Amino acid sequence: MKRSLWIKLVLFILALVIGVVLLYPTLRLLVATDLDEEERMVLEKKALHLGLDLVGGMHLVLEADTSGRGFTTQEMASATDNAISIIRDRVDELGVAEPNIQRVGRNRMQVQLPGVADRERALEVIGKTGLLEFRLLASPEATMKIFSDIDAHLSGDSLGGARPFSGYLVPAGSDAAVEKPNYRAFKKLVEETRSVVPADAEILFGPEEEAEGRSIRKVYVVKKKAEITGADIKDAKAMLYQGNDPNLDRTWMVSMDLQRSGQARFANVTGNNVGERLAIVFDDLVKSAPVIKERIPPGSAATITSTDRVGNEMRDLAILIRHGALPVPLRIVQERTVSPTLGRDSIRAGVIAILIGLAAVVLFIIIYYTGSGLVAVAALIFNLFWLLAVLAGFRATLTLPGLAGIALTIGMAVDANVLIYERIRDELRVGKFPRSAVETGYDKAWRIIIDANITTIIAAVVLAVFNSGPVRGFAITLIVGLSINMITAVYFSRGLFDLYLFRRPDRKLYI
Repeated sequence: MKRSLWIKLVLFILALVIGVVLLYPTLRLLVATDLDEEERMVLEKKALHLGLDLVGGMHLVLEADTSGRGFTTQEMASATDNAISIIRDRVDELGVAEPNIQRVGRNRMQVQLPGVADRERALEVIGKTGLLEFRLLASPEATMKIFSDIDAHLSGDSLGGARPFSGYLVPAGSDAAVEKPNYRAFKKLVEETRSVVPADAEILFGPEEEAEGRSIRKVYVVKKKAEITGADIKDAKAMLYQGNDPNLDRTWMVSMDLQRSGQARFANVTGNNVGERLAIVFDDLVKSAPVIKERIPPGSAATITSTDRVGNEMRDLAILIRHGALPVPLRIVQERTVSPTLGRDSIRAGVIAILIGLAAVVLFIIIYYTGSGLVAVAALIFNLFWLLAVLAGFRATLTLPGLAGIALTIGMAVDANVLIYERIRDELRVGKFPRSAVETGYDKAWRIIIDANITTIIAAVVLAVFNSGPVRGFAITLIVGLSINMITAVYFSRGLFDLYLFRRPDRKLYI
């Protein structure tokens, strides 16, 4: 008996220490006010995560647009699965804690991003097709001729006196640009005059930028043929600019390592076109068009420079380059944003409900079972403690239905103690010693507790396997809670009774 009691005590202390270690990041985040950003990010990865309905964030349903592509059913499913894998990699690098990304139907996917406040940035990273191409720019002479041909086509003036197209353009360094108020009209002209542009070229735009107090978009004539593409990129990293150009000081850039085949082609392109400009085109947007100053030999990194002084733009670009292009375009068919305020209200309501239920149960069990009721309360508290510790250890996400699962676990835990105490009372009524009554009561109640909890766990497993989202969160919390309950209700609470009766087996039980 003494050895068994010591083993239970050691196991209890060990479980307590493990639980504290698992819950430490969560507790640290709750009470600490002096955390730096890096430390907070580390703790958030290890802490008990809160779901979208508790912390706020974004809920998206995306549909893979496979129309007109001649996909078979199998190819459609494969394209959707590949898109899910790419989006999961992108979201992970956005720093979202425990995102929920899963397939829904044949060509749809559900994306839940807890804690995401920047909607535009999230949509930009998730939905971008990510087609990266390196294309040569047309020469200045060829560009001017194309613009003149378009002017002549629109005006019917072969002499080039009228300028209905190039009249929109303003100088922007060595490039031409269109001002923001004129962008829509100018872009419409570009689309209407595609037939005038040579078949091996096209007109593209740069991103919106500020120049001399006005908002502009640069206009480029680029060759249609891509010299290398994103498939030739092995890795991409965002970093501060490390060159000698004072205009780029303290800006961010993307450094790219190329695949072996891409290295050879890139070396040939840069070697054969020194002095020419190479456009870095991302989804038909010219991110930059640097001059090729020298041949970049195989093994050297290629870079994309920018005017980004914050780093977010280049970091997002590196994510998109690194994780490749989506196999199919995606469109948003459902979007819902949960505000942090609503999440806090949900947490408050759920916690209040649990505390009220817990207080009512504790009050009842102490009044009805007196001193032994305190043992049941201690078992209940440690049941909740280890439940949260296990969820934190498995990096599970606690949702509002999960809080409902915790509330149900409390009820099932009390039910187990009621069964045990009623069996002990029956044994005391027939005149057994307290220690013998405890042993017999636990032995008789154990089988009933096992049957009740196992049948409920089986039902919860079915819910977890064949459902997703809120229902699955409820089921997983219930499975973990009931599994722990079978241990605390029998072994932990019985250990407290054994400790109470260790030296005096006939000691009075207040039950």
